[in-house]
Amino acid sequence: MNRVKIGQSVPRVEDQRFVTGRGRYIDDIDFPDQAHGMALRSPHAHARILSVDLSEAQNLSGVLFCFSGQDWADEGFGPLPTKSAVRTNSDGTDFKEPPRSCMAVDRARHVGEIVAFVVAETRATAIAALELIVVDYDPLDAITDPVAALQPGAVQIWDDIPNNLCIDWDLGDKTATDDAFARADHVVCLDLINNRVTAAPIEPRGAIAQYHTDSDTYTLHNATQNIHANRDIFATNVLHIANENLHHLAPDVGGGFGAKNGAYPEPALVLYAARKVGRPVKWINDRSESFLSDTHGRDQVSRVELALKGDGTFLALRTDSIGNLGSHCATVGPFTISGGSARTQGGPYGFEAMHYRGRGVFTNVALIDPYRGAGRPEASYQTERIIEYAARKLGFDPVELRRKNLIPPERLPLKTAMGLDVDCGNFPHVFEQTLAMTNRRSYGDRVTKSAASGNARGFAISPYLECTGGSPKEFVKIDFRADGQVDMSVGSQSTGMGHETALPQILASQLGLPLSDITFTQADTNATPLGGGHGGSRGLELGGNAVFQVANAIVVAGKSVAGHIFDLPADQVEFADGRFFVPDSNHNLSIREVIDASLDADHLPDTIDPQCMNRNSTFERGIISIPNGCHAAEVEVDLETGRVTIDGYWVVDDFGTIINPMLADGQVMGGIAQGIGQALLEDIKYDPQSGQLLSGSFLDYAMPRADHIPTMEIGYYEGAPTKKNPLGVKGAGEAGCVGAPPAIVNAVLDALQEFAVDHLDMPLTSEKVWQAVKGNVAK
Repeated sequence: MNRVKIGQSVPRVEDQRFVTGRGRYIDDIDFPDQAHGMALRSPHAHARILSVDLSEAQNLSGVLFCFSGQDWADEGFGPLPTKSAVRTNSDGTDFKEPPRSCMAVDRARHVGEIVAFVVAETRATAIAALELIVVDYDPLDAITDPVAALQPGAVQIWDDIPNNLCIDWDLGDKTATDDAFARADHVVCLDLINNRVTAAPIEPRGAIAQYHTDSDTYTLHNATQNIHANRDIFATNVLHIANENLHHLAPDVGGGFGAKNGAYPEPALVLYAARKVGRPVKWINDRSESFLSDTHGRDQVSRVELALKGDGTFLALRTDSIGNLGSHCATVGPFTISGGSARTQGGPYGFEAMHYRGRGVFTNVALIDPYRGAGRPEASYQTERIIEYAARKLGFDPVELRRKNLIPPERLPLKTAMGLDVDCGNFPHVFEQTLAMTNRRSYGDRVTKSAASGNARGFAISPYLECTGGSPKEFVKIDFRADGQVDMSVGSQSTGMGHETALPQILASQLGLPLSDITFTQADTNATPLGGGHGGSRGLELGGNAVFQVANAIVVAGKSVAGHIFDLPADQVEFADGRFFVPDSNHNLSIREVIDASLDADHLPDTIDPQCMNRNSTFERGIISIPNGCHAAEVEVDLETGRVTIDGYWVVDDFGTIINPMLADGQVMGGIAQGIGQALLEDIKYDPQSGQLLSGSFLDYAMPRADHIPTMEIGYYEGAPTKKNPLGVKGAGEAGCVGAPPAIVNAVLDALQEFAVDHLDMPLTSEKVWQAVKGNVAK
């Protein structure tokens, strides 16, 4: 393959493997003498477990081992901890973290919680054995509404956690915010909901555990996004073994979107089972189990208030949100409703003051953990909805109101009222660039044409500002081989984002190597001593900069080798375009020649270590980066059916330096598609009395299809690369999810203005839109 550069749209090298069916996912892996595990899950949202009788299941031919939650507890295994960065309430007291055992012991607290586990010769036998387990439940009242769960007398999920309150946290200047509201000419208030969704990756979760008797060690193949952190949880916190005694690795992973980031019970259960039966144990979730047991996202109820001057200048923003955490704290759980949703309140607009309050509440539903954006989409939706609502209520043009209040570039760098460090950007330019793409001049003609067809047309523009996250360190190791191949091992991880292309592209561009020479290894705790996996749009911010950093170290080492060959000091050697040279001389060597020389220990002086160009590097982020941009949407609403068609979609993103525009486009498109899903279709629903999941299959949970996704026009602004990292990148993976929901919802509500519909909560299904139109027909 030809040499590549940063900024070049290099096709994804991994796609050849994927589209030809040669990907290796968790269910493609089998080991000799492998057994199969299956979990028995609670059919009740809330029930005491009086007894679990495993005898009939254990006696079924082909069953190797059964165990209950009490058996698990008797082994002394530890709970799965939460790693939330926010751990204190506003008053300084600790948040409430109930023990999250891998299995329910004396009480089940949501439908789908594991009650027993079976290991058998075949998956079919394990399923049959589940039917023979007899559990004596004493059903209890359940509660699914987080607002109701806070009320006095509500069902208590945990006996020692009053009012089901996990955390009560705030950020910002409450006094300054209250003062701004007191002197405002206009105050607008809106109650809104961020609907609960599930990631539904194309590949369900799964794991295969092996126990090695001779060394008392384990190997775990796991469809996860975060092998190092989860290895430590399974080893240290749960099994109470040394981290180095658990080799954790992930094969190709078919999507994650945050739902495969945290630590789940099942991998720990199969590790234990493998040791007990002395054989590999494989467990694969089916789709129904995934709906029940995967962590969900969003699910916040919020009151948002905006204070304005008479001319429309923003003064202050106040948000009070209640987040439904489910029955336990998940791995990151309470962070989304607290810091995750607070940091980017207010978006790219100027506010004198802001205040955010977030309360996390326990209920009898599945757990909440990060889902693509993890708080930033919630914040963007809250900000953009209240601005649009205020414009309609107060008679401002929504476009002009936003334009008036965007932070101008000359005010950067600054810290927002929420303490977010915004170092660079040009929000007005990005706004105008997006608006120019939308062909506003002929918008009136399109409105008229839609009306003639009995339809309504609407438009909205939605600037956004978000931030990166995830683990602040990343590791990369480069080994040069005598056969010409270059081995790259990274601690970051792709679950479909294209790291197998982007990270080698950075190395190849810096060293002048052919991309085809680089082999790529990820998601293996034996390959790298640390790794942050995937999450928080950190892949290039951390992993990319680690590669950039190690490339520079390789060049420095190469100059020493080249200097030895040239018989000159290393500081006289320069490097460019894949060659070491001395200016104004005939000293000139390709990097491959210098690499080969570095591997030849017999011809190196004692002052140069053999294989000195084989390097590793750990990059540590100082301050998180601030991706930003602007989305715009034009929709047509069929007034007879309520169906929403997205007729145009435009977006300009400021991701800093664009390493590979084709990969960036893919990230933007995917995020927008998921944002469209939340805005129009997706909704995890529980029966409020029984706590039963009502949207537990793709028959009931509506995913976006190809005909829901519009043609998108995507642009980038690279005029303000960040100085927070050497590459100048800002993160791209979650931005689509941040900007899409408010753009879509506001456009639909713009179309429905004549029907006096000023707010609808997501998802804006055809039925919901139709009901709103029929109930609010303009007279």
